[in-house]
Amino acid sequence: MSILMLIAAFGSGAFATAIGGVESFILTGVFAIVGTCLGLAGAGDAGAFVTGNVAFGMFGPHIAFAGAVAGAAYAKKAGKLDNGADIITPVSSCNDPMALIVGGIFGAGGYLFKALLVDNVFAGTISTKLVTDGPGFTVFCSAIIARLVFGGSIKTGDAIKSEGAAWTTCITLGATYSLMTAGFMVGAISLFPDYTDAILGNWPVLCFGIAAVGLTFACGGLAFYGCHQILLISALAAAKAYPSMGAGGALVAGVIFGVIAAIINDSETVFMNSGTVSHIDGPATAIFISTFIINAIWG
Repeated sequence: MSILMLIAAFGSGAFATAIGGVESFILTGVFAIVGTCLGLAGAGDAGAFVTGNVAFGMFGPHIAFAGAVAGAAYAKKAGKLDNGADIITPVSSCNDPMALIVGGIFGAGGYLFKALLVDNVFAGTISTKLVTDGPGFTVFCSAIIARLVFGGSIKTGDAIKSEGAAWTTCITLGATYSLMTAGFMVGAISLFPDYTDAILGNWPVLCFGIAAVGLTFACGGLAFYGCHQILLISALAAAKAYPSMGAGGALVAGVIFGVIAAIINDSETVFMNSGTVSHIDGPATAIFISTFIINAIWG
């Protein structure tokens, strides 16, 4: 942990609040793609720097996105934003400097939470089977705190899943998107076996980045289905399963966990994220829970 990084995290949280949470998350995706592509191309050190210090550093969801979520919740409470769960509208448009400061405080808090708790408890320090996604877990916990601080109930709905076609669509998207990510992974390994380690090490984050950049369509007003929880988790499960289960087992594992991630996201959304006080991120919830399970099996 660094005091300079803590100061920078405050700035990152304020910046993300100003431009909008989703917009900041798209930038996470852009640099995740750049970093993983550098890794796949053989520039491992450069790729690790971009992925670790830009995608999941300066634009890390636990810092930038988490800060923007809190800033929007504050703006709603202050009467400057109609919907505190609106994470697309740039909060700078509210002309409330305090909202930016709140975003900065939560950005710095996200940095501290991950550095002091997650990285020392849930990052393999205790056991390789007790590992989760640090940014996802931090985003979830930060959003819970923001909801409580700014006057909302954690529970926003009575249902635990979507109804009708929305539910079947959720399952179908989970399965088909997972077939894409896991299928392309095992296919690439079969064609380029010498790059197996590079593919296994970079594929999950690359898939995450692609899905995150896809949210550009949501910012453009299209009904884009946020799918980074599916793409990341299906790719992660496939990558973890491949060494012991081979291509077939990796494909099956990817589809199973992609569907699980889709279901968790759906359930969290209708139960905890159907109000207007603040946003509690369904994909982050799905990612940290699914990652716990995957590492408990293959850690």
